[in-house]
Amino acid sequence: MDKDDEERQTNLGDEKQFLISVEDTLKTVKRSIHKFVTDVPQALVNSGLDIDLKKLNIEDGQNIQDLISSFPKSFTDQINKEEKEKISAIELKCEQLHSQLQQQVDRNRKAQEEIEYLREQILNQSTYCATLGAVLGNLTWRASRLPEIVDVWLSGFQHMIGEFLSITDGSFVAFINTYRNAFPPTCNVEYQFIIGLLGIVSNISATPEGREFLMTDPNGRAFVQKMMKLMPTLPLSQGSLSLKRLMLMTFYNVSMNKTGLQYLFESRVSDVLNCYLRNNSLPDETQFLCLRVLHSMTYGLTNPKYIQDLITTLPISKIEDIAISNKNEMSTVAKQVIKQLRDSQKFIRMN
Repeated sequence: MDKDDEERQTNLGDEKQFLISVEDTLKTVKRSIHKFVTDVPQALVNSGLDIDLKKLNIEDGQNIQDLISSFPKSFTDQINKEEKEKISAIELKCEQLHSQLQQQVDRNRKAQEEIEYLREQILNQSTYCATLGAVLGNLTWRASRLPEIVDVWLSGFQHMIGEFLSITDGSFVAFINTYRNAFPPTCNVEYQFIIGLLGIVSNISATPEGREFLMTDPNGRAFVQKMMKLMPTLPLSQGSLSLKRLMLMTFYNVSMNKTGLQYLFESRVSDVLNCYLRNNSLPDETQFLCLRVLHSMTYGLTNPKYIQDLITTLPISKIEDIAISNKNEMSTVAKQVIKQLRDSQKFIRMN
């Protein structure tokens, strides 16, 4: 046998051996598969998976909670532990927030108590200041009735008089805004304070030097204008009559000053007088004071502009009715006002 035949014989032997080995391997695999197929049903039964699958069947009426309860205890314990930890963390956070809330509530309560305390202190201080102002104001009002007292003030304390007029202006406006609908009783300390201030201003304007200062000082001019603006808004009450009387007396005093008379005309005090003369509910005293202001304003009046303003603004017929009434001094003043207005009309024709 040559060399090639020997080599072929060797290869055939190797192939035969390989096939035998493959056959053995396939037999082993066959047995393993057969055993696996045989053991699977029993394994499923032993694992309880078929029971769990049945529990998932909604048609059986079982719920998910039943399935969860069938989980291994170690698994549910782990879930419960995690949930408990979360709940504990939430409870701790709630306790912290509740503590913070309680602290804030305590701070708010203390702040409210402090606010109430301060409010009471301010009220007491305000009452004290108003009472003190009412007492000092009334004492000064009575002292200012003496012209020599006013002269002393104007000779050495003009800057203080200017500040006083500014204070009077602000206090008067605040009082009117507070009691616009109805004034407090005349015994009220705030009312007494305001009437004292107006009385002092009226007494200052009663002297030639005083009304000159009132009309040259910016605070004085501003206050006179403020009175003219607010007088028509004053309520019809007994308390307002005294204030109106003092303001009309101030206008009368100012009208005797050349600068003051011009200022009254330019500020249209005629509107205030017209309002009061047409109001039949006002007492005769108030209307009498209005006529006195008019009497002073029309005395020797030659300015056509001012004459025309009075004629077109004032209730001439009402003044004529007062003139023919039997009201003694009031009727006399009304007659003089009518006469002076008629005498002054020639200056309109001349113009």
